[in-house]
Amino acid sequence: MEEYYWVSATARYSGTNRVNGKEDASKKPLTAANNCSLAALINLTLLKLYSEEPFKLSYADQYPFPQLHLNSIPKMPAHSTRKFSWKPYTLRWPILINVAAGTLAVIVGLEILSQQSRINGAVAFTGSQSSSAISFAYLYLPTVVALLYSILWGWIDLDTKRLEPWFQLSNPGGAKAEDSLLLHYPYDFLAFAPVNALRRRHWAVVFAGTATVLVFWGVTPLVSSIFARSIVTVDVLSSFKTNAELMQLGNQSSSLNTNFLMNAYGISWLGQEMPGFVTRQGTLEPFEVNGAPATDMVNRTWTARTRLYGTSINCEEAEITEHANRYSYSNRKECTISPGNVNVNPEWGFRGLYIGYYTDQHSDYSLEGLGCASSVNSHLFLGLWGKSSKVHDHQPAAFFCEPSYWIQNVNATVTVPTMSVSSIAPLGPQVPLPDSKFNSSAFEYIIGTGAQLFSQRADISATTSVIDQTADLAGLGYNDTVTNVLGFALGLSRLPLAQYAEHQNLVSSLETAHKLLHALAIKDLLTKNISDQYERQGRISGRTHAIKVVRPLAVTVELLLGSVVILTLALLFHASRRKSQLCADPASLRDIVAMMPRDHNSLNISAGQTQRSANPQNSLIQAKRSLVRSHTSFQHRPKSDEIIANSSTTLRAVREDNSQQRHPSPYRTLPFEMSLTVGIVFLVFLGAALSVVVALKLIFKNGNGLPLPSKRTVVNQLVLNYVPILFATILEPFWLLLNRILCLLQPYKELSEGHAAASQSLDLKYASLPPLLTVWRALRAGHYLLSSVCAIGLLANLLAVSLNGLMDTGLVSIEQIMPFALEYQSVFRQSPQPRDQLQNMASSYQYVANANITYGVILPPWTAPVTYFVPFALTTRSRSGIIEAYKAETRGFGIEPNCQPSTLNHTAFVTGQQEFWYSRERTLAGRSVTCGAFTAPYGGQNNSNAALEVFYQLSPLNSFSTENGPGSHAGANIATNATNDEFLACNGVLIAGFLRANLSVSFDEIKTQNSALSRNSEILKVNELSSTWLACRPKLVTRLYDVTVDPDGHVKSYTAIAQSDESMSSFFVNGTSPALLVSAATSILTHGSNTVSYWHNDTFVDTWFAHFVKHLSNSTDLVDPAARVPQFESVRPYVEDIYARLFAIVLSLNRDWLSPADMGSTLPGKMIVSTERVFMSNTMFIITITLLALNIVVATTYWVKRPRKMLPKKPYTIAKIMEMFEGSHLVTDVEDAERWQSEWKYGYGRFVGTDGKLRVGIDRRPFIKPFAS
Repeated sequence: MEEYYWVSATARYSGTNRVNGKEDASKKPLTAANNCSLAALINLTLLKLYSEEPFKLSYADQYPFPQLHLNSIPKMPAHSTRKFSWKPYTLRWPILINVAAGTLAVIVGLEILSQQSRINGAVAFTGSQSSSAISFAYLYLPTVVALLYSILWGWIDLDTKRLEPWFQLSNPGGAKAEDSLLLHYPYDFLAFAPVNALRRRHWAVVFAGTATVLVFWGVTPLVSSIFARSIVTVDVLSSFKTNAELMQLGNQSSSLNTNFLMNAYGISWLGQEMPGFVTRQGTLEPFEVNGAPATDMVNRTWTARTRLYGTSINCEEAEITEHANRYSYSNRKECTISPGNVNVNPEWGFRGLYIGYYTDQHSDYSLEGLGCASSVNSHLFLGLWGKSSKVHDHQPAAFFCEPSYWIQNVNATVTVPTMSVSSIAPLGPQVPLPDSKFNSSAFEYIIGTGAQLFSQRADISATTSVIDQTADLAGLGYNDTVTNVLGFALGLSRLPLAQYAEHQNLVSSLETAHKLLHALAIKDLLTKNISDQYERQGRISGRTHAIKVVRPLAVTVELLLGSVVILTLALLFHASRRKSQLCADPASLRDIVAMMPRDHNSLNISAGQTQRSANPQNSLIQAKRSLVRSHTSFQHRPKSDEIIANSSTTLRAVREDNSQQRHPSPYRTLPFEMSLTVGIVFLVFLGAALSVVVALKLIFKNGNGLPLPSKRTVVNQLVLNYVPILFATILEPFWLLLNRILCLLQPYKELSEGHAAASQSLDLKYASLPPLLTVWRALRAGHYLLSSVCAIGLLANLLAVSLNGLMDTGLVSIEQIMPFALEYQSVFRQSPQPRDQLQNMASSYQYVANANITYGVILPPWTAPVTYFVPFALTTRSRSGIIEAYKAETRGFGIEPNCQPSTLNHTAFVTGQQEFWYSRERTLAGRSVTCGAFTAPYGGQNNSNAALEVFYQLSPLNSFSTENGPGSHAGANIATNATNDEFLACNGVLIAGFLRANLSVSFDEIKTQNSALSRNSEILKVNELSSTWLACRPKLVTRLYDVTVDPDGHVKSYTAIAQSDESMSSFFVNGTSPALLVSAATSILTHGSNTVSYWHNDTFVDTWFAHFVKHLSNSTDLVDPAARVPQFESVRPYVEDIYARLFAIVLSLNRDWLSPADMGSTLPGKMIVSTERVFMSNTMFIITITLLALNIVVATTYWVKRPRKMLPKKPYTIAKIMEMFEGSHLVTDVEDAERWQSEWKYGYGRFVGTDGKLRVGIDRRPFIKPFAS
């Protein structure tokens, strides 16, 4: 088998001369110390040997050439004993030890963060809006650090690969050519270099190359995916303090009013949320954070020690005795009552009673009034429930119950900001609440009678005695009137009526209602004026956006970094043991020339010039002679001036002898990486990447993002972060390869011009530096293409950062098209109930409006403030995420009140009442109908300032004359025999008035209670009356809306998508009409006990209408008797708003007025689902496309401006570089450093070598003839 070997000899001072490790007795010993100013020379001859012991290339045998001087190698003092042992800083122990230690520190830090994330749920909590610093810290900082780390390893890798041939030459036993001078690791693809090195057992390249691959394609891309932003649940310790406590006992009876009954109604029937710190089991003593919360959270909860105020009832079954047609009930102690048969009306089917202890004019029954008056029984109440269609079919269920009140230490959790109670954990027993802390009598008086123990002036919402629950109970099948407590019990439990006959169900329902009422009452008795804030520790919990560690990826990175640490230590160990005969960095062409032999006879590079010898031994002898000649003939080398003098003669002789000797005309080539094919593929690759990013941006433009690739966090991180950065980390090594090739060719490009200075060619050291440092040298040298390629290689790191932050995840609401089943048609098919029956249901609608306007309770489903929408069926399941809302086009109905100013017709004076008449003529079928209304307000005193608010519907009147005067009865003037059309014509007008007057009475001052409807015998005179009146002629309107509702049907938003339909006939069937609908709804709103007006001399109001005006205006000015009567323009918006709101509420609670939809009919719509989606950052998008565009521009410039084909072979190896200088005069003139720098110019082309042969390579002027000339 034939092999090629490089044989080398290096010069040094020693006691004996050696050739290839053997002593040469023909040479005298030289006595001189090792001196770094002396060059180490290599004598190279390519031999084709057929020997079992072939020559190896050695860098150990050195020969003295004291007259040779290399400017690139620093001079040392003559007495220095420093050896040839230069190594780069990147392969010395301080750098490698610090790299290993730093990498190990990163592993430890990452593991600490990983464990912190596992224990705490996250490593940092960002809140809903993370700051720029936090975003940078988790999105970009890890990538930036990883990129800097990869740059460091790129430098280590470069030095290891480019110096490997020299380390191989420094081996004592020498090295084969293929293992030294023919190596080209720096120009191998990143992943191939470690594999090739492993085959040759070049361990330094294996270690450094493998570590670089792991860093470039493992650590750098994965680091960007380690930290993920997600929503996590966290707990934070915090200090809390009490911020409210029960008010003093003496203030409780006057402060506690019936307002909490209205709240109980809203909770029982309207779905009103519980107030803060209140549950159905009791009320917590409120607390708050002592200072600002530490984190920004959503769904936040506070958990702290506090006290729970509660109640329990102890019930005993009553002893029932039947007497003829009656029952009596006894508690077997001191209380026996007989309130009558509870089943007196077969039509009722069921009847229940709650009989409290206290007697009041508002209650029908009381234990006190039925014979149980005793302090022992003062807390008792009786609960009854019975059913029978005949008198004696069934005995009722009856229980005597006595409440007890207690306080308990608990650990409570409330949700912020509503402070609704999430959980309560007892910390101790229930302790009886002292009578000195809670006025239980005032509380029990209100729930039993519906009135305050001591009457106080307040708005109607706080003075309503009996909450009318008739309409609500009718929905459960209960058709009797009830007391407040029993109504709430039925509304809270919602059991089938028959089940209340079971004793446990009745007791449980009454206890539930009693607990709720007590909790709401305690809430109203809490005051902020506290004596002890009671500070204690607690927890703030909640869901917040946080940065967490993706554990599988973190483990992967830790393993990769651990491998890098091992490889670094292995490289350190290997590098520290390697011998180096280098005196300085062989980074430039001049450095390599300095180590070439000076005798042209000893350098036979070209394999084609070596003939195979028939006798291998002759070849061996010839090689030895060549080595000897290499250092002996140097003493007789020709002088430079002799060469210069004879150069022109020699060149002329060559030209004349052209027929005998052909001019070398080598094949010129470029590296494959610089070929046009590679350039086109690369540009297509970059263009495709740019197109993908732009296409994704267009897809993201809809604002809904894209679905997550997977439900697993690991997969999402890999797809969204790892793959984009992997693209950048593949792009960077390719640019690095192009950069190194251009760095290699840049000196030859300058030399090809034929007049390059040494600083621009032979002394360039581009190949020894990473792009980060090369870019500045290239700019200073004017090599702008090279600097651009270096810069774009660096920008590939920035591209990695931008790609890492290009896509992120977030919650978004998306719309999914789907059909909805129709429940109703947009047609009113049922005539409203008779007017008198509707009026009895008026309170329900006003309670709904009060809950919404006063307490902010959400309106009933499908109801907007002034519009009611036709419902459609809602789907309750979605696989795409959490259902947020539904959206579809549906029809909405409402009214336009059209209120205009009007005037009062007549004032009459009647004993005990003041009648204000309002009349106007309306035309019906060509005839005139007189429509009017009157109000007989109650109350009044000798007041110089009094106010009154009225809100009434017109009705048809009999012949009306202002001469009726005092003594007439208003009711006699209502046309009770009017036709339905006449009623509808008049009912279409609603009047509202705001009055101010001075009142006087002929007798003593009259004191009245708001809740009393008594008529006074005194004559009250109205003086100096001023008023503002509005006449509203409502018009029914309907149009299509784009409506969005939540999963319970509550309206979230709506937008009109069509004009109001003028023709209403298509929306009414079966005798119904717009006029009938408006008339029925207005009747509900303007009749009933809660619409009776009262004169008042304060800002408390006694009608729902005035109450709503007061709350909507958020002021008392419109009802303040001390203020001037409000003007029309100031009251009109509120009157119209109230009218439209109440009308929509009426429709919402009477949806059965609509016709059912046909079976199978559907409505196209959308389901809005909250889901996590992928989004694109606008900033990162701009940076990414800018960088990709720059890549395309630089790549295009690179292949357009790349060096022309000028070299016969790619100078990737030391051997190829030395071939360029074979026979060159530079080899013999290398020591003349001063003239190298200042006088000589260099070129690449044809020249006559020192051996007299015509060659192609590198030489100086005037010997060289460049190809360009």
